[in-house]
Amino acid sequence: MRFRATRKHLGLPAAGRIVAIAIALISPAMASHQDTGQPTVRANDLLRQVLAKEKPAGKDDYYAWMNRVQKPRGSVTKLMVNTPHGILSRMVAIDDRPLTLLERQQDDERINRLLEPARMREKSRKQQDDQEHIQRLIRALPDALHCDYATTHQERNLRLECSPDPAFAPPNYESQALQGMTAVILIDREEKRVARIEGTLFRDVTFGWGVLGRLNRGGHIEITQARVAGGYWCMTRMQLVFEGRIVLFKPLNIEETEDSWDYRPVPQMSVAQALEYLRSGAVNPSH
Repeated sequence: MRFRATRKHLGLPAAGRIVAIAIALISPAMASHQDTGQPTVRANDLLRQVLAKEKPAGKDDYYAWMNRVQKPRGSVTKLMVNTPHGILSRMVAIDDRPLTLLERQQDDERINRLLEPARMREKSRKQQDDQEHIQRLIRALPDALHCDYATTHQERNLRLECSPDPAFAPPNYESQALQGMTAVILIDREEKRVARIEGTLFRDVTFGWGVLGRLNRGGHIEITQARVAGGYWCMTRMQLVFEGRIVLFKPLNIEETEDSWDYRPVPQMSVAQALEYLRSGAVNPSH
């Protein structure tokens, strides 16, 4: 199986994306040693405190942003907007070129179908399922990994280097992948946010005794976060490269890079209002 990507508040997800993470974090104040710049708390305790503050966007946090997904077969760029009913998107470029008239018509037909309440409810349910997968993985990190500080006072970010805790018993399939993963986590000192996560599989990881699937050694994930409009922290880039298989013999190859940029606050909108915004919204194709 081969993954590669850059969100989502973003919902990293489905069967092939069990390791996808999207984190928006707030950590408590951290005291530092004068000579090392490291917090006085243990690295795992700091990670636990940070992740305990993780939460989705609040009821008044609504944003529009640009999103580009690159896969081996090409790229798709979309204008995105979140609403109380879920995230909606409209395609604005394919392989970095404007859509043809036919492609524009087909994509508009796709998004117009979301005006049907049943279709929008189904889309929202899938997005919520993805978010639950992410939350289960995030909650497992402090227990699944043993972390140590590897930083100096000159560095902007606190660096945590993590390896699997052999005593960890995975409670679900999402956290099972952490048994074969080493990770580096960077925490922004000033903002007290996770700025970057890098994870690499150092061995094969199987699911359901190998019957449900396997992630091959060498798989890699990188997630970058930054503060954007209005102090909002979100994922700006995710890369996934994984190989393996699912359900005995079906190969799984994921290679994907996802970039998000140009975040800007928007008012709370209904589905109809959001679709109108997408049709007329300003597009910033560069990032």
